[in-house]
Amino acid sequence: MLSSTLIVVGLLARPQNQSVNLDAWFLKDSKGQSCASCHSVDGIELRAFADADIDRRTNRHHQGEIASVVRQIIRSSSPAQPATALEIRPLQPGGIVLPGKTSETRDKSFLINLKAKHPKLFINVASLQDAQKLQNSYLALDIRNLPVGIEMNRLSEDGFHGRDHATIANWIPDVAAFDSSDLRPELEKYYGNPTTDNLEAIDKKVVALYKGIDEFSALSLAKYRSLLVYQHELRTGSPTSFMPKDNPFWQIAEFGRNNAEGDPSVVQVPKDVLEAKSMSTTFRPQMKQLRLPWYWLGWIQDPSLTKSGQSKETNRAEYFCRYLEEDGPYIGHTALMLSRKLAEHTRNPLYAGIPFEIQYSTFLANTPLIEREPKDPEAKKIFRQLVANSFRMTLYMLESDLMKNDRGIRKVPQVNQMKYMRQYFKDIKDPSAPLVDRVEKRLLAAKGT
Repeated sequence: MLSSTLIVVGLLARPQNQSVNLDAWFLKDSKGQSCASCHSVDGIELRAFADADIDRRTNRHHQGEIASVVRQIIRSSSPAQPATALEIRPLQPGGIVLPGKTSETRDKSFLINLKAKHPKLFINVASLQDAQKLQNSYLALDIRNLPVGIEMNRLSEDGFHGRDHATIANWIPDVAAFDSSDLRPELEKYYGNPTTDNLEAIDKKVVALYKGIDEFSALSLAKYRSLLVYQHELRTGSPTSFMPKDNPFWQIAEFGRNNAEGDPSVVQVPKDVLEAKSMSTTFRPQMKQLRLPWYWLGWIQDPSLTKSGQSKETNRAEYFCRYLEEDGPYIGHTALMLSRKLAEHTRNPLYAGIPFEIQYSTFLANTPLIEREPKDPEAKKIFRQLVANSFRMTLYMLESDLMKNDRGIRKVPQVNQMKYMRQYFKDIKDPSAPLVDRVEKRLLAAKGT
């Protein structure tokens, strides 16, 4: 272990025009954790914290001069952010949560904003050319900056600020998932030259270093990897094109889903975390807090959901759709998400050679869609336009693909979805049933199963 005196002298004596001496950042505390175990290479994201919080939380790990050095590293990483950690929701689409006290009212706000700001999504689709225009409009939509009614998790939650903040539903890892000493070369190279390639090198190395076998440390690994993406955007001032192939954002949501009815002992939550986060009584609500926000962020990173896991439930967005309704309802958000996901088919190389497929997941299953529409008249009208357009777009896309290749896949599920489409068109008095009939007939006549 490095001498604490050398660390302090080395940092405090550095000329102001030189890089920060990061020795203290890698110094391990009594639990074997260092600052680098859970934070970015210089804690740039921590400048969102109030100074009192930085002081208090640093003292959990180090005391005296070492704690002072760590705080100096954080405060020299960048200027303080304009909001506090209790307000910042990293990567919140559009930078705001749409107004409304309930999910229904926020979903209404989403639909109204969508209609006002993106009128090209509401053209009348009456031909293949119209469908292609709509598809291009969906593909051009900047979903990173599209405001939604879903609250993303805060940067950090700390029970010191009240019981409502005693939750793991945030960005900061709760335990160390790797030995930070082994990652230091990659971190320092990135610190000196924060390129996408150097960021990717950190991600690859940390995955290789991870030796955990319990779910809770796997959650911390996914948080750390997601935080890499966020801190890079803070550091460079622009969105990054880097996204890990196994989508750690999605993995966080899956942790929440898989443990929705679970127990903290099953996923091996350490005793100190269990107490700090009041998990003996609030574990399941915390799992709910993790689910939907991270599904949405995971989808933003991977709009086609082809890089977020191999399960068919992920690829079809089944659980994502389920929780958009159960944890909402956000039925308008669901319609937009699925429409964009389906529009991705023609430009995603992973779909090359695969026939187009209507795939609305659980959106068209179970309870009839007419019964799940928004109750507010204005929101309902916009929703119907959005959904009817989406249905016609995908029907024309399927028909075009069948005419070119005469090959279909998963015919029975697609025909079942067409049945629900036909019924919804009838329910809203939309005269598109002949289009459904025509495409269904061509699908059944095509090669394939």
